[in-house]
Amino acid sequence: ILLGRTPRDIDIATPDTAGLVKLLEGKGFTHVILDEERDIHRMVKNETHVDVTPLNEGNITDLLTRDFTINAIGIVIKTWQILDPQKGIPDLSKGLIRALNEERFTKDPLRMIRAFRIAADINFTIDPVTLRMITKHSHLINVPSRERVRDELSWTVEAPHSFRLIEELKRSHLLDRILPEFSKLNRIPVNRPHMTGLTEHLLWTYKYFEEIMSNLDDVLLEHADSARELLCKKIAGGRSMLIVVKLSALLHDIGKPETLTTDGKVHFIGHDEVGAKMISERMRKLRFSSAEITIAETLIREHMRPHHLAKLDRVTKRAVYRFFRDLDELAIPCLLIALADAYATEMLPWGSLEAYADFIRAIITTSKEIGKPKPILDGKDIMEKLNLEPGPMIGKLQDELLEAQALGQIQNVDEALKFISERFDSNGSKGK
Repeated sequence: ILLGRTPRDIDIATPDTAGLVKLLEGKGFTHVILDEERDIHRMVKNETHVDVTPLNEGNITDLLTRDFTINAIGIVIKTWQILDPQKGIPDLSKGLIRALNEERFTKDPLRMIRAFRIAADINFTIDPVTLRMITKHSHLINVPSRERVRDELSWTVEAPHSFRLIEELKRSHLLDRILPEFSKLNRIPVNRPHMTGLTEHLLWTYKYFEEIMSNLDDVLLEHADSARELLCKKIAGGRSMLIVVKLSALLHDIGKPETLTTDGKVHFIGHDEVGAKMISERMRKLRFSSAEITIAETLIREHMRPHHLAKLDRVTKRAVYRFFRDLDELAIPCLLIALADAYATEMLPWGSLEAYADFIRAIITTSKEIGKPKPILDGKDIMEKLNLEPGPMIGKLQDELLEAQALGQIQNVDEALKFISERFDSNGSKGK
């Protein structure tokens, strides 16, 4: 409220929890008991959560045990008197996240990453002394449940300008504790194709991705709104696709330490496949949903494809069709990660890779022109025409027929029937 924001999460301590719960139920809130023994309740209405707890020892005592000074400011509802025993209002004016002592973190280690989440959400800075406390106790971050750590990390990443906080997460050792793959990146020395070490490359890919999101209208032009809508889509647990895409940008090369070979030159053959498996395992341990894991796996497995296409003298409609067919709604996020990766590889000033942005816009436009044709023949039609039983050949013929339709090679049923007959004959009995 002091920041001029409308609160969505409200904590109320009261000597009459039952009375407040009844009052809020009358206002259309849904009642959820969080802890029956300790008399803790949650009231939910639309996107507003009100947590109701008993007030047993007085106003000031409760506020003195809060995590950060700016979270220890209270209002006496009946009188609107502001209570600020930890001097949080001066820290609000300074834009500072500050803990009064180390006990805040040893009692609840989740507060360490929460400091970064709050800083990202309201664009504040973490007090240097608090940062030193966090670094000292970073090994405790694996004590809280994985779900709680996942949520705090996700909310940090979702913030529009969280790069500086991701950097500080790395410096405080929290990032290496939450994502141990990061601790192995220092094995890779500065070498081509990267202008920096691998750790810096991944951090800067994240930074450039945020730059792209801030300038999305300039990057994608008429395609920006649909991309923005896609990235805002909720995937699981209220978490948006943007979170998974930004994590994928941050971790797109984590397979490189496992695939490093040298023969005078440095190679990372298969790092995309290895990285996809690694991110799947890590996100599973952090209790991300299967849908989120699939998105991250796909983006990391396919993150090199835009680079390969960009190097071609001419990108054919067939190549564009197959890229968008294989990635579907993840095609544009993959292209944006590739653009950020290209910037971070050469450490170029923002705006200097306009040719790559032109390439991205061009293939998105081509894909829109190709569209998604409705199949002229379905699997049953193909089986009847060729007298086939269900099997892999049916799916293969369907895919080839749909591609021919998309490229304008097939216009009607007769042409489709002729096409599948010729394709089946060319595959011979082995194909069958």
